[in-house]
Amino acid sequence: MESNDWQMVKKKKSAKRKDFSNNEKQPPELSRCEPLKDCKNLMQSVCGTMENIKTSEFWNSCQKSLKQCLYIQQTAASERNRCKGVGVEQYLDITSEEGSCSSLCSCDCVCYGLGNFSLCVTSRYQLGFLLLFLDLFKIPRCQSYIFDPIFSPSEISVLRELGFNVLLENEEGKHAVDKPTVFYMLHCGKALYNNLLWRNWSAKSLSKMIIIGNSFKGIEERLLSRILQRDYLYIHKSLQAVEETTFPENSQFSDVFNDTSVHRFPTEKLRALPNELWQCEDEPCYQECEDLEIIRNQTR
Repeated sequence: MESNDWQMVKKKKSAKRKDFSNNEKQPPELSRCEPLKDCKNLMQSVCGTMENIKTSEFWNSCQKSLKQCLYIQQTAASERNRCKGVGVEQYLDITSEEGSCSSLCSCDCVCYGLGNFSLCVTSRYQLGFLLLFLDLFKIPRCQSYIFDPIFSPSEISVLRELGFNVLLENEEGKHAVDKPTVFYMLHCGKALYNNLLWRNWSAKSLSKMIIIGNSFKGIEERLLSRILQRDYLYIHKSLQAVEETTFPENSQFSDVFNDTSVHRFPTEKLRALPNELWQCEDEPCYQECEDLEIIRNQTR
């Protein structure tokens, strides 16, 4: 799809975006016959960034935090089901019962809004972190899907060489879940999270999801309640069921992973929600939203 099929988005206020400022120019349209050495340089840069994160104290802290918060979920699920005499296959298989990190090898991973990682250091570090996360939890890259309408041809080539499936259609975040799925959505617009929740607004689907992205609690704190309920109804509804674990603070990567949390939807919380909360409204359209932080699919 040609670049003029996408409309520009306004700069996000709540978290640092990977957009270009007024003083920076958008990258020119790159030829699909770009020299291979440019792709090689980009690949080397991504690998170097990945190594920088891997040897940092931040990654060490993040590993502990991720294993702990996901292990708590799995342990609780195992205990409940042992009491009920049923299996745990409907839950995300994160850890062994001894507490050691196992795998998410049956999960999919979907990444939205990474940005131009060939030009933006923040985007490159977020890609490096994603690669480490996939390795840590043994999620095959062939089960990982990635999309951003501003990817250049060289970036698409590198992502494919890394083993990702590059999506070609702008789903606007409306990705239906039919199996356990991790969504990696750092510094994305609120509408993207809202669309994802709307598409999967059922206890069955939400219990299969992990969202790594902007803090929902932070969104609630920054927005007027009437705006949150009017424009981002599903984020508002989800606050009654979500369990959120914030990323550890670290000055080295403060601009890269600020306002980032792991969001999970435990089944016992979902089942406790009143029936009227599950009533699904019409597809979000954001007609009254003055600052829409999303690139729309103009072919819809």
